[in-house]
Amino acid sequence: MLRLDTAATITQHHASTLPPVFSSVWNATAGHYHHDDDESGGGGGRLAADITLAVLLSLIVVFAVAGNLLVIAAILTDRALRQTGNYFLVSLALADMLVAGVVMTFAVANDVMGRWPFGRILCDVWLSADVMCSTASILNLCAVSLDRYLHIRRSLSHICNIHSVSL
Repeated sequence: MLRLDTAATITQHHASTLPPVFSSVWNATAGHYHHDDDESGGGGGRLAADITLAVLLSLIVVFAVAGNLLVIAAILTDRALRQTGNYFLVSLALADMLVAGVVMTFAVANDVMGRWPFGRILCDVWLSADVMCSTASILNLCAVSLDRYLHIRRSLSHICNIHSVSL
């Protein structure tokens, strides 16, 4: 059985894995941000910076998802692009789209708010999704690289065979 002090240690460990980028807290009842480093009451500039950061990071997520959707659509709709090697690119685009849609979306919220507002369970799910989606993307890059290497090697060996037959 898990002791209470062990559970508190685990909770503290998970909280420490998500360091706050900004020390700001949204006060829902008052409808404004409270910043630890801004006690003077002039938080308008900080709020504008937070909004600008949120918009820029959200645009990165939107462009990442849209760009990967375009890659998938192009390969699946154009007959000339439906080759075995390009299906590795579809898999890579799908993995990258999951990174953008699932992982980066929550990372934007965490970075802008400066804390994890979604609870401990979703934090664990998000961390797991981050590791799995990023690993899938890396492994897809390895598969694409190996496929390209084999195609180049096969082409070079074919060229060498042609030259040795003609001599």
